Amino acid sequence: MGRPRKSEHTRQKLLEKGVVLLSEHGYHGCGLKKILDTVQVPKGSFYNYFESKEAYVAEIIQFYSQGLIVRLDAYLENTADDPVSTIRNIYTAVADELEAHGRQGCLIGNLAAELGTSSDLCQHTMQQSFESWKNRIVPLIQGGQEGGQIRDDLSAETLTDMFWSTWQGGLLRMKIDGDATHLRDLLHVVLDVLFVPREKNTP
Repeated sequence: MGRPRKSEHTRQKLLEKGVVLLSEHGYHGCGLKKILDTVQVPKGSFYNYFESKEAYVAEIIQFYSQGLIVRLDAYLENTADDPVSTIRNIYTAVADELEAHGRQGCLIGNLAAELGTSSDLCQHTMQQSFESWKNRIVPLIQGGQEGGQIRDDLSAETLTDMFWSTWQGGLLRMKIDGDATHLRDLLHVVLDVLFVPREKNTP
């Protein structure tokens, strides 16, 4: 007998619930049974949708990343703000949302810290997610450099990488503090001190 016809609704539910449970419990703390019981999908049926837990998590990363990129693109298409204000508004909203929903960090950053290079498939998917985000932020920083808002003694790519690393560090601190106060302070320091052209920081 052939496998039963796949339900895209069930697949969507598995991905959505996977984002929530992985964010709360991590890769190793989130067994398939917990996910399948929540969505009410038999274990045998799970393999109609995903080849393995690793493949499932890789698709969750992609699903999560695509959702963020869609929201980011929609904002970028409709804002008339300058580049620095745009970055500030985006990440202030992210901090507010994380705090309001009690979420502890970025799913991709959390999984990167937990999995490292132990899963080639997940690592590759996370790299793709990072590149998708970077491809949106680099032009913003370049625009800020061209407009004199952002220092140009470092490349936009370098500043984007620094921003990502600093933000992820701030998310880690958020786990310790339990709120987004430090995250907002960090955003201010990056945008209003570290990114500012040297001549503007000179007394």
